[in-house]
Amino acid sequence: MSRITVKELLGHALENKYAVGYFESWDLQSTLAMVRAAENVKSPVMIGVCGTYVGEAKRRYKESLAVYYAMLSKIAEEAKVPVALLLNESDDEAMVIEAAETGFDMVMFAPVFASDALPLQELTEIQKRIVEKAHAKGVAVEGEVGELPLFNSATGELHEGEDTDPELCRSFVKETGIDAVAVAVGNCHLKEDGKVTINYDALRTLAKEIDIPLVLHGGTSIAHEDLSKAAAMGVAKVNFGTGMKRAAINAVKAYLAEHDVDHMDPNDVLGRGAGKDMIVKEQEAVIAYVEETIRALNGENKAF
Repeated sequence: MSRITVKELLGHALENKYAVGYFESWDLQSTLAMVRAAENVKSPVMIGVCGTYVGEAKRRYKESLAVYYAMLSKIAEEAKVPVALLLNESDDEAMVIEAAETGFDMVMFAPVFASDALPLQELTEIQKRIVEKAHAKGVAVEGEVGELPLFNSATGELHEGEDTDPELCRSFVKETGIDAVAVAVGNCHLKEDGKVTINYDALRTLAKEIDIPLVLHGGTSIAHEDLSKAAAMGVAKVNFGTGMKRAAINAVKAYLAEHDVDHMDPNDVLGRGAGKDMIVKEQEAVIAYVEETIRALNGENKAF
């Protein structure tokens, strides 16, 4: 098993009381690490990139979505576990539609990092257009109802969010036709301490009243015991990005502290792929993070 549809993947997760981890790539090595980790613990997995980051206006060099897709899809095809591809959280409707046409298995429009939230009616109309075009290509669509708090690790500031209203969520799902919905129940974007308080009563209500798979973003903010409990309650997918990057950064910091790179063969430090390679250490840190997280999601040995 390798590439799989999102409907199969999330359906299997719900039936078997685990949550699929979506692990967000930033380059080739991180993507390989995520899939190798999933293979090691025999778990289904979702991989992809953040559309907002790929399309960042301040990005020094313009990126090609097709190049990212080519990398992701080839790795997915060669994987030994079920894998699906997601274009996550793009604030560009055209990019989301391009991703659906390119071949991503699921796409998501969400102006997460925009300074002002879109009015609900405008967001609804955008989602309806995306759903129509994505479904025509056999591509699933994830939406979002509610607003996660947003933490700035550089300043320590927290932008308050708004928990998901079940009635509003049910109406939005019905009107737009989305296939999965991200909800806000105490989880937080970009927060790394794993200490948020999940509102289980709200989550239980949403799981009962919403008839499509539920998703939690901001997975790094959630304690492992809460991840396990949420998965058992009907959350089908949880998103991770920040924690893996922190693990990679810490691995590089440790490597530079332990090695006198000025007196080493640069090919040993970068590119040879052997025991002294800094990128190997970075990848192993990401592998360890993903394995541990998958276990917390009840996903170990759930490959099919």
